[in-house]
Amino acid sequence: MPLPDIFSLKKQLVVYGAHHNNKVNVAIHMVFVPVIFWTALVFGAKSGPLISGGPQWLKAFGPNLSFFTIVGYHLYYSILDPVASTLAAPILYGMCYTATKFEKSNPNAISIALAGHIASWIFQFIGHGVHEKRSPKLMDNLVQALVSAPYFVFFEVLFKLGYRPQLRKEVETEVEKDVAEFRAKRANKNK
Repeated sequence: MPLPDIFSLKKQLVVYGAHHNNKVNVAIHMVFVPVIFWTALVFGAKSGPLISGGPQWLKAFGPNLSFFTIVGYHLYYSILDPVASTLAAPILYGMCYTATKFEKSNPNAISIALAGHIASWIFQFIGHGVHEKRSPKLMDNLVQALVSAPYFVFFEVLFKLGYRPQLRKEVETEVEKDVAEFRAKRANKNK
């Protein structure tokens, strides 16, 4: 029995890739998805510790809303691709740790994070409207856009480094089909 689409790495990569096919838009996402993600972790760090006690390493993370969010993301990413998730783990937990430290040590952390967050979203919409000419995925599926986007940006890097070339080829083939169908529908609609 096949996995539901939400747990299919290939299907998720195709959905994301079909809305992120333009090189300029992809470059914008490579920069600003991590900024959006990190600034959101700064906001989550504001929650302060949600549990008390525990080992010293856990206390270094808060353990705040951001930490538990990262744990959830990591678990979901592990279902999609355990190897890539393991490679992403130091980045995920590092972002959580630095966001927590930033929130604790900077009295203007939330204001700074908010400015970066808003600016990053503006760039994302410019990337989609001007370069991709296709709506952001968050218009169709907010969870897929917010949860999957950081992992798929990471996959852009992994694919460039030669990770799972067969999967990359299959995804690119499906993305090309989706983009061609989208363009054909748009052309017919404009007639």
